[in-house]
Amino acid sequence: MSMRWDPLLARTVAAELALRLDRARVRSLLIEPDERRILLYLRESTLVLELHPEAGWISLLDPREPLPSARPLASRVIGVRSLPDESAIVFGLQRIRGKDEGVELVAEYTGNRWNGLVVGYRSRQIRHVLVPRRERERRLEVGHRYEPPPSNERAGRDGELSREEWESIVGSAREPSERRRALLSGVAWTSSVNADALLEGGWERWREMIDPDRWRPHLVDTDRGPQPYPLPLGGGEPVESLLDGIARARGASESTSPEHALLLPTRLLERARRRLRKLEGKARGLARELDAARDPGPVRAIGDLILARYHEVPTGADEVVLTDFEGDEVTIELDPTLPPDQNARTYYDEAARLERVLEKLPARVEEARAQVGEWTALIEAVEGGEEPPETLAERLGPETGDGRRGKGSESPSLPYHRYRSSGGLEIRVGRGARRNDDLTFHHSKPDDIWMHVREAPGAHVILRWGRKENPPRRDLLEAATLAALGSEARNSGTVPVDWTRRKYVRKPRNAPPGAVLPDRVETVFVEPDPTLRDRLEIE
Repeated sequence: MSMRWDPLLARTVAAELALRLDRARVRSLLIEPDERRILLYLRESTLVLELHPEAGWISLLDPREPLPSARPLASRVIGVRSLPDESAIVFGLQRIRGKDEGVELVAEYTGNRWNGLVVGYRSRQIRHVLVPRRERERRLEVGHRYEPPPSNERAGRDGELSREEWESIVGSAREPSERRRALLSGVAWTSSVNADALLEGGWERWREMIDPDRWRPHLVDTDRGPQPYPLPLGGGEPVESLLDGIARARGASESTSPEHALLLPTRLLERARRRLRKLEGKARGLARELDAARDPGPVRAIGDLILARYHEVPTGADEVVLTDFEGDEVTIELDPTLPPDQNARTYYDEAARLERVLEKLPARVEEARAQVGEWTALIEAVEGGEEPPETLAERLGPETGDGRRGKGSESPSLPYHRYRSSGGLEIRVGRGARRNDDLTFHHSKPDDIWMHVREAPGAHVILRWGRKENPPRRDLLEAATLAALGSEARNSGTVPVDWTRRKYVRKPRNAPPGAVLPDRVETVFVEPDPTLRDRLEIE
């Protein structure tokens, strides 16, 4: 369970932070809505505000390098204060350069509406909010004016409350439960944390409680666990500071994550896990492909047999039975649209592809498995606190708009994603209708193979080839499958994909983006296999 916040604790923690952070240089700010957490990267420390109902801690940690997702915020801390009689802490941040009005970082630990906001200093306009919400009294959304939590107008907010006023509020009630309700509803700086001590000690105890000279940080034992507080409340263990007490209470809580996990953004970790899952899929796919690879020798022998028995091969047949060189009869499948010599060429091309597969795939399998092991170890090291999250962020690179990494991959400005076929050919898949034209007409050569799903919106696909003969059928089918996966027909059982040379594709005048007219088109039918992307994607 989290510790409990009340106005007095917020006031005393703010006073302590004001001393610790006076004129501290701020580097950047990171807001993490998923974790209900805000990180303020300072030159000399890192401030972490946890604003989840199960984790309402404030931690002041050693300085760390800001993660790429943090927003630059070159400023100084010019004060830390609490809102009067509220469980809310306000950090004033003054810009070092420029004419910006500066901002306030507000951490609200009020009721069940814990939240964090960045507010313009003079305009009071909300610039960032951890959890956007609309409340009855106010609207906590970007662009709206920030209104603090509505005041309950309890007496003594300014520290001025006479004994007579105290008695008129608390003393008139007879039953203990009535006195407690009267205290909590009528006297400022009171809460369920300190109510029992105040009911026992009366007005004198209240006066001592709000006097900064009487504050002595303690860890008080409660039914929710150790509770940091500026007073012993009749017992408890003295601590060096409230921040130290918060750190100890946090460490004693079974529901909190380790301290090093505070600096590990969930979004960064999820990106790393997605990368690992993709690499695992790629390694499995390559291994299956290697296991399924045939011996190229028998395939090449069929081509030899077709040429040796050339005059026995009928034109337009689906298959033929020939006697091989050992005297055995062999049934050979044929493409009825091709002459015998081209059918033989098809078998030679397949044998050459299998040779490339058997030559290159073992190394690719080992490389993929090594990458899986490397990323697994890195993620475990970061989760265990053995490696800083900056290492993970550097390996992933900056996150681009479509969720793909930027560093170490193709530039985000390229109009296509890149893949590598089993035979080693590059496949380029367009990023959308407006960028299909750029791929087709500016990022391909005349003899490359152009593809598009027939009669369905989708990506243009370029199989880099550049030769006069047709590409190997396996590579052609893999490129066609990527075209199917990049179209609205991706969920169909079988998808027709048209292909031709890029030089036979033209753009009609005034045609909309992505609309082209291909000529000399042939069609292949493929089954969309979502795992193919992971297997062929270029890292």
